[in-house]
Amino acid sequence: MNLTWQNFFAICLIAIAGSPVVAQTAQTDPYKPPRYWSTYEYNITLQHFGVCYNFIPEYALQANIDWVHKNLKPFGYDIIQIDGWGDTKKLNQNGYRTTHSKFWHHDYAWWSTYLQSRGMQLGIYVNPLWIHVPPTDTTTKIVGTDINVSTLIDNSGNSGTSPTPPATGPSQNTASPKAANSCGLTGSSPSNSAFTWVDVNKPGAEQYVKGYVKFYADMGVKFIKVDFMAWYETGFDHYLGRVGPPHSHQDYVTAMRWIREACDQYGVYFGLTMANLFNEAQVERQYAHSIRVDEDVDYGEWYKFSDKNRGQRFPFWSQWANAMDGFTYWSYLSGQDRVRLDGDFIRMNTYATDSERRTAISAHVLAGGLIGPTDQFNTIGNSVWVYQNPELLALNEDDFVGKPLTNNPTNQASQIWSGKTSNGDTILGLFNRELNTTIRSVNFSDIGVPGSATVRDLWQHADLGQMSSVSVYLPPHGSIVLKLSNEASTCTPQSITFNPIGDWAYNQPPPTVSAAASSGLPVQFEVAFGPAITQANQVQATGQPGTVFVVAKQPGNKTICAAMPQVQSFEANGPHQDNMFLFGAFTNWTPIRMKLEGGVWVAHNVPISAGNQQLKFANTNNFTGADWGDAQGLSGTATVTTGGKPNLQITAPESAYYKTRFNDVTLQYTIQIESRPARGQPFPFAP
Repeated sequence: MNLTWQNFFAICLIAIAGSPVVAQTAQTDPYKPPRYWSTYEYNITLQHFGVCYNFIPEYALQANIDWVHKNLKPFGYDIIQIDGWGDTKKLNQNGYRTTHSKFWHHDYAWWSTYLQSRGMQLGIYVNPLWIHVPPTDTTTKIVGTDINVSTLIDNSGNSGTSPTPPATGPSQNTASPKAANSCGLTGSSPSNSAFTWVDVNKPGAEQYVKGYVKFYADMGVKFIKVDFMAWYETGFDHYLGRVGPPHSHQDYVTAMRWIREACDQYGVYFGLTMANLFNEAQVERQYAHSIRVDEDVDYGEWYKFSDKNRGQRFPFWSQWANAMDGFTYWSYLSGQDRVRLDGDFIRMNTYATDSERRTAISAHVLAGGLIGPTDQFNTIGNSVWVYQNPELLALNEDDFVGKPLTNNPTNQASQIWSGKTSNGDTILGLFNRELNTTIRSVNFSDIGVPGSATVRDLWQHADLGQMSSVSVYLPPHGSIVLKLSNEASTCTPQSITFNPIGDWAYNQPPPTVSAAASSGLPVQFEVAFGPAITQANQVQATGQPGTVFVVAKQPGNKTICAAMPQVQSFEANGPHQDNMFLFGAFTNWTPIRMKLEGGVWVAHNVPISAGNQQLKFANTNNFTGADWGDAQGLSGTATVTTGGKPNLQITAPESAYYKTRFNDVTLQYTIQIESRPARGQPFPFAP
């Protein structure tokens, strides 16, 4: 039955607004949540630069495989997942994609064999309901039959009208960046369909769908990420509007069942990337091993992890925009032999501080979800250590699944998580999603731990001593993960006295930060939030205005327990902007976040094609604040152009990767070549 869009939305809104919490259907799930690396960051970065055909070339894939093998594989990340944005130029006799790109010299089977030789596996981004041949094709046959694959094409028409999608500014992405594979998809026309779907009611459909899974499984692929099932189900995207015809509930169930049956038969993990999760994920929790709980990570940062549309539930995919909301609400469905929660990929290089990075991966682990880094060998910087915490990853290996005190993400209690390990230890995670220091307090008896327990900090890698409760000050975006066990504590407790920090003004000496541990051991400082950095255990303000939060730590030694971290804050005053973004025709006017380095805003390795180009600097990512431009040449002085005044114009001497510098005090800028593409490599790709 095809519903009109008006009736469809009315039914969805009524169902979700009044839906009770339903019992979870257990499933046979032999898998622990995968730890894997994805090509996603490479792909999405090029899309932001306006590159339509943004496949990952083999030289870039090889460099990242080498990096993963050295830095992540020893910690259990043993899958290399090829994400979307490829092409369908090379198919086998049954219509299945054999390679990611027509420019690849090797096919998926070759890469799968190669990865196995290095102790890893290949993972594939796919949807077994996609057909890659035209309606006129008469040579490609459904596996095991003499039926043309082209006869499976779903020719159902669209019904109703598409709701008008909301306007989106540069700071917003479409709900699914991979939807823009051709860079031309808008979804605004009801006659346009983003994909060619299988009609599951036609002869041979089941063989084709299940054969799709078998084709990859036979080459050693044991992990697939199935995307865009929300579009199959409803033909609608709440950013793009109509993107194709809706399908009946029964057809949706049939398709999901076939995929799961094939995955069970061939030993493949079924990760569902994009689903509406109607009726409390009634269908998806039965068939998928994992379900995505948020929008695409896209450009990353804390905003995408915790802040976007915070606390706001939508009646369709993605019901929750950010990972923390999604983890929290859907936590009641997740568990061993139950569906797992996928918070999408992780881009540690986009976070502002190490405190944010620890919080992000801690949430993925405590929610019992997949851990999917997509940082690359040339973007990770100094942050790979966040993925290498053996004590945290041991929870993932143990198949641990935690729960918040409430699954209501608007309730502060949802930021307190706990759960049991297989040996009976209790894991307690305390989070702070707010912009101020927050006290999180828990009596252990309230989470099923009677009396006292030995408490271990899994990030300090040290015991804190015997406790029956915990109360900790957390900085903005901070967290702490504790293990409570019955093991005897042999260390001597200590505490930290952290002195208040005076406010700081521009051109003054660095702020005085002092603390003392009762043990007499030296105290370590870390800027957890705000416009400052830590250098040689000293706090250095960056020259931007804002509140700086500093954490004092003392990790103890063989006889002294670690101390509970303490927090102090101070006000910083400086002439620099809070943020700075580079916009340009060469990035399709997508903002690039600049970094403040030595009092100058810098964007590294920006791909700029030869010839005349235009750009602007702005202190917001959507031109709602101030911006600067109205100059000419590769160096000079910009002027304030807020309100639509002229862009800055340059002539790039060659297609290369440029370093762009902008001083927001003097308004001077320079644009110079930082690196060039290697000979024979297409441009632009990662240098």
